Amino acid sequence: MNKLFNSFCMSGAMLLLLTNNTKAQACSNADPGNTPGDLGCVSFIYQGQPVTYTTVRSADGEIWLQQNMGSSKVAASINDTEAYGDLFQWGRWDDGHQLRNSAIVATAPAVNDPSGLNGGNSGFYSAGSNSFSNWWSEGAPNDQWTAANPSSATATNGADPCKAMGAGWRLPLGSEIETVLAAENISDTGSAFSSHLKMVPAGMKDYNGIFSPGARLYLWSSSSSPYTGSGQHLYISMYSALTNSSGRDGGMSVRCMKEISSLSVSDLKKKAIGIYPNPTSGILYLNTDAAVENIYLIAITGQIVKVQAAEGKIDISNVPAGVYTAEVVLKNGEKIIRKVIKN
Repeated sequence: MNKLFNSFCMSGAMLLLLTNNTKAQACSNADPGNTPGDLGCVSFIYQGQPVTYTTVRSADGEIWLQQNMGSSKVAASINDTEAYGDLFQWGRWDDGHQLRNSAIVATAPAVNDPSGLNGGNSGFYSAGSNSFSNWWSEGAPNDQWTAANPSSATATNGADPCKAMGAGWRLPLGSEIETVLAAENISDTGSAFSSHLKMVPAGMKDYNGIFSPGARLYLWSSSSSPYTGSGQHLYISMYSALTNSSGRDGGMSVRCMKEISSLSVSDLKKKAIGIYPNPTSGILYLNTDAAVENIYLIAITGQIVKVQAAEGKIDISNVPAGVYTAEVVLKNGEKIIRKVIKN
């Protein structure tokens, strides 16, 4: 059930409406509330069928899927096979290749990059260790996995399967995976499952088939690797959790995240500016040499509150706890965006 509460900003000039979404009974595509562990849901088309996945607010303040792409449920146990989901090759999308029982093909496409898939096919291209016939084996370090859909895929940019979920959804960067690991205190498979993300060791797929299901977790990021034909991924075992590089032919789990800044925020220009401490219990300090015109806080619902800064100090002690986007408008018209967490 949704809980609504109202709060006036410190000037009393504008009403801020926040929505705290608890466990969804029926999906309305509502985002999770502001508290880590709050749940939401998202509906989209996967493998040609409508599906509904659970979303969660993680301890890093971001919105993540609480289940792997292709899974039928959120994990109920660390070895819940129904939560394992599918295993994608780096740079590829929902075209059937990611299914756990897809056929392994030892001969690469004639054009061995996303443009050569002609919209996609179900072949899982993997021939052997460091084989030239592995999927996208000659890929460069500046390749991307960010295209909006299969028709937008190019020789250097594969279609992001998360973008089929709707506005703001995408694959995480390697750095964003490292951030959520730290925020959720994930150090092994046990803590990965007990985290808000409910991560499970679904194993990895290559030319020999699927190995280490129930023992090791492999999760792709959208970040490429300095090594030819590789991408950056997360690896978690019973003893460790780290990011690493691997050949793009490896089939790994996919977890999607949603851009918080996509909520009614435009012109996301970056500039040297400091807003601290963050998280804060009430007082923020603004450190910038530029002349400031206005400062706004944007709630997770998209509601906007104009706040005032006096001598570089911003008092948000009367604002409810949650995750906000701070938008600083400079006198030259530029906008600086920072995420702010109010405890």
